[in-house]
Amino acid sequence: MRTPTRRTVTTAAAGLTGLCAAVLVPTVAAPQAAAHPGPEPHGWVDTAWLTGYSLEDNSPAGTRTTSSGRKAGGTGTFDDPITLAVGYEGGDEFPVGAVFYVPLVRAYFVVEDRCGACSDPTGAAEYTIDLWVGSDPDSSCMYEITGVHNVVQNAGPGWAVVPRWDELGGDCRLFGETPTPA
Repeated sequence: MRTPTRRTVTTAAAGLTGLCAAVLVPTVAAPQAAAHPGPEPHGWVDTAWLTGYSLEDNSPAGTRTTSSGRKAGGTGTFDDPITLAVGYEGGDEFPVGAVFYVPLVRAYFVVEDRCGACSDPTGAAEYTIDLWVGSDPDSSCMYEITGVHNVVQNAGPGWAVVPRWDELGGDCRLFGETPTPA
C-alpha cells in the first residue's frame, strides 16, 4: 500500500505554480483583505496520471452505466461533480463518493466507477484516475488530458469551476496545473 505525500492547500498557497506547490505549505490564515467570497477551498494537492473515458469506450459501449449504479455525467460544480473511475486492485483506496478537484479542467469529479486499466502501474504517478468526458468520438479531449497532472484530493467547495454543460468531450478547455480559488 502506498503512503501518499499530501500537502495542505490554503488560500495563501492556491496561487503558487505547480513547481512551487510541490513544497510543503503550512496552513496559514489568509489576511482579511485577501479573503475571497465563499468557503475557503481545501484538500491535498497531489499528482496523478489522468486519462479519460467516453460514452464510446465505456463498458458497455454507448452507455452511461457505472459500477456504482449511477449514470455517468455531471457539470463539474461541487454540487454536481463529473464521474470519474479509479482502479480496484488492492481494495478501495478511493471509495465511491471521494471528491477530486482537477485544476487542468477547473472541475470537480466524484468516484462513481471502476476501471481495470487504472490499476496498472504507470511509473509516472502513484495512481490513475479516469475522467468521464461524455461523448468524444474522435478521442481528442481524452488525448488532451492524458498525462501527469495536479489534482486536489478530498476537495471541498471553493475552487474555481468552469461548468461543463456539454461535458468535457464538448468543452475541453484546459487551464493549467495551479489550483485556483473561486
